[in-house]
Amino acid sequence: MRIGLLVTSIGNFGKKGFYNTQEIGIAKELDKLFDEVIIYKAVSKSEKKNKSKIEGCKHSILYQIPVKSRGINGIWDCSVMDSSIDALFYFSDTQLSVPKVYKWCCKNKVRMYPYIGVIESHSTNRVKKFIINKLTKRNIQVYKKCICFAKTPMIIEQLNEYGINQTKLAPVGLDLTLLHHEYKTTSIYELKSKYGYSANDKVLLFIGRLIEEKQPINMIDILFEIRKKNPAYKLLMVGTGDLKKAVIEKIKEMKLEDAVQMVERVPNKDIWELYRLADVFINLNPQEIFGMAILEAMYYSCQVIAWEAPGPKFIVEDGISGYLVKDNNELIKKIEELSLDEKEIRKRILEVFTWENSAKTIAKTLQIEDYTKK
Repeated sequence: MRIGLLVTSIGNFGKKGFYNTQEIGIAKELDKLFDEVIIYKAVSKSEKKNKSKIEGCKHSILYQIPVKSRGINGIWDCSVMDSSIDALFYFSDTQLSVPKVYKWCCKNKVRMYPYIGVIESHSTNRVKKFIINKLTKRNIQVYKKCICFAKTPMIIEQLNEYGINQTKLAPVGLDLTLLHHEYKTTSIYELKSKYGYSANDKVLLFIGRLIEEKQPINMIDILFEIRKKNPAYKLLMVGTGDLKKAVIEKIKEMKLEDAVQMVERVPNKDIWELYRLADVFINLNPQEIFGMAILEAMYYSCQVIAWEAPGPKFIVEDGISGYLVKDNNELIKKIEELSLDEKEIRKRILEVFTWENSAKTIAKTLQIEDYTKK
């Protein structure tokens, strides 16, 4: 079988150089199971058209196609795709091109399998959210005609509510080829020193865009409260965004300049060092639909505390591989009680959240249907 992977989203999703590129991660594993994997990736008009072989793969090729866009929605031209492929695996979500791509698949007798992480807009702009949700109702009609792969159990539940019952769970995974496997051979104290911390400092790690839904300002409040009890706690905050200025002002207001280190970005090759040196990784997004940074932290045996939300509830076994909380008081209490087994934290990721596991689910479904079609 020859399959295509389609990504029409424009933005950081799948952007080269980002730590976890989903279509590349899944392609590496599907490459072992199929005769050929062709990735079609929409990029902005300012970028060049490009064809490249995927490192580590025998039969996988990536085509980067410049397209016009509306927001993060690439306006896809189906004519660039090979009509002789057997199946198309589409990172569809709320993308506007879903109906058009489905028609192309029907015309060319290519089976389409939507891969869904969200089915409604999460924009904080009410008008934009209303328009996107109105338009993506067309996607629901397409999903009803397909076998759909969902990234989380929550998406399966939502699809079921729309009467879409042909669903398979295929979680987003980590690309293990990009990770630092020998992280435990590096001293935590050496890493703390490298980033300006003493051996006695307790480091809270926050990684994410500095935007409202991530609650970066609340993170400063949490640090202020925990330091009342133990001034050894410090915060390492990685990210940038619209609230950066407000975060800096909050730090000054709380007189925490000496307790907070802000970094806009850490090179991919070094990000593991932060998970290794941190005492705990904190995710404060109350609407988190997944949480790639949670996966990364847990892979490196870093203790995780996350706001109770659909993504963290799926990833974390509360009290076993991480902690789920509902408010600041509960979160602060968990920081003081950190005591989880590192082996259990990492075990959860290796057993459930690798691309190898999801690729096998996808391959089995595609090959069974291919057999029944014959």
